[in-house]
Amino acid sequence: MSGECSAADDFSKVYITGDILGKGGCGSVYSGLRKSDGTQVAIKYVKKYRCEPYLKLPAEKQALPLEVALMHLVSQPPSSPYVLQLLDWYEEPENFILVLERPYPCMDLFDFIDELGGRLDECLARVVMLQVAHAVLHCCERGVLHRDIKLENLLVQTDSLRVKLIDFGCGDLLRDTMYRDFAGTDEYCPPEWLLDGRYSGRPATIWSLGILLFSMVCGDLPFNKRSEIIAGQLKFKKGLSEECKHLIGWCLHPDPTRRPVLQQVLLHEWMMGWQTPLQ
Repeated sequence: MSGECSAADDFSKVYITGDILGKGGCGSVYSGLRKSDGTQVAIKYVKKYRCEPYLKLPAEKQALPLEVALMHLVSQPPSSPYVLQLLDWYEEPENFILVLERPYPCMDLFDFIDELGGRLDECLARVVMLQVAHAVLHCCERGVLHRDIKLENLLVQTDSLRVKLIDFGCGDLLRDTMYRDFAGTDEYCPPEWLLDGRYSGRPATIWSLGILLFSMVCGDLPFNKRSEIIAGQLKFKKGLSEECKHLIGWCLHPDPTRRPVLQQVLLHEWMMGWQTPLQ
């Protein structure tokens, strides 16, 4: 990946922009092709006014937009097969252009589950969950906090079941001190944020993994209102294994200090039903 920003006119010499793939709060994403070899890519346009703050990374000559900086950190070799890679980036007068790898064929996890009837069996959920946990582990090792892990921000390559974490637009650098601003999706926010107005990055991430796993195996979000998040009452679908319910309940413990750390999630009895990540 190129660390330095390239000029906007260079972009059109290297890539062809195709149809729009999606649009969100942080930008619009299009299909694209690299002219030199026909490689399929995703091209994300982000308005500059949405790019505050900028981060100065030690190896970079200039401060980078937050999303670019975070993706730069997670994309440096050795990269993770479970995190979408930033291939290049460019600057226009009003936009930044992020060139991203594009798995094919793929869809986001929300649509994937919908096509399978609205929920996943535990075996398939375990395959997904293990990859997501490894993606989060990679981000933590690179000092990155994603802050918006959810069904819509996970791509599933439908021919291989490879999962990739995408969209670092809500992220931040991982730190040990408390965060006092919430970025992400309201239904995934931890109760400590609602009660105290602050949260720690790692326990909040574990909470989001609990929300994710519940959503996969139950077909619905566990909580839809602030009062429900604070109350923390879980209503599981019938037929779930005790091991699965225990892991979800542990991740969604109202006390952040009593949630598992990521290594405990990976070594949980339910997770160990699938021994190694997909290759």
